[in-house]
Amino acid sequence: MPEARASTPTAFHWGGYTARRQGDDLAALQPLLQDADPSAIGAGFVEARTGPARIAAPAVRESVLSANGPTDGAGRGAEPFVAVDWDTALALVARELDRVIRKHGNRAVFAGSYGWASAGRFHHAQSQIHRFMNTLGGYVRSVNAYSYAAAEVILPHVIGSLGQVTRQATSWPVIAKHSRLVVMFGGWPPKNAQVNAGGVAAHGTRAWMERCAEAGARFVNISPLRGDADPCLGAEWLPVRPNTDVAVMLGMAHTW
Repeated sequence: MPEARASTPTAFHWGGYTARRQGDDLAALQPLLQDADPSAIGAGFVEARTGPARIAAPAVRESVLSANGPTDGAGRGAEPFVAVDWDTALALVARELDRVIRKHGNRAVFAGSYGWASAGRFHHAQSQIHRFMNTLGGYVRSVNAYSYAAAEVILPHVIGSLGQVTRQATSWPVIAKHSRLVVMFGGWPPKNAQVNAGGVAAHGTRAWMERCAEAGARFVNISPLRGDADPCLGAEWLPVRPNTDVAVMLGMAHTW
């Protein structure tokens, strides 16, 4: 049986862990002792490394391997994918970028990728692809984020920039000490606090929820899902139809 090797500390989006190895293989990821409510997702990475859903190598559509490659999207969504090595994949991408830029210009290249690909900020997928495309003369990029987009556009007309709001959000100790009524749109699902870009040192959301409830605050969860509010809050649930939350907010503002 392989001998157990020394453990190694590591960290990623879902927290800090100690990696324990058995021989040359990763045997387990154990949460740091300082984390009282660790995310279960992190430990699942041991199995996910070899899971059937993992993409182990670059893959391209079959016709892309032809001499000239498809230029009209023919076969997209119908033909099979073929695994290739990295040298082949890079050569194919370089060929297509060169073809599109020569024929249509840099404005015809949309460089889109979202983050969460790794725990490091240097390895942030979106930043890297933008740096790369800038060396080729530029590209078309997107603005705003898939999660903050509405807030980024609307808040400057209502209360201030998104950055000001997020940096000055009311802290947990203040909520626990002073709040008597907390109205939540989409609740406070603890699962949302499992992950943070750059890592989470310790997951404290659930403990602070419990402290708020113990202090006697009343909670109202306005959401299509009852489970968006943790049971420890004892929240009153006001179910709304999906995509009607803005209408509810406008009605409340009008009434006030």
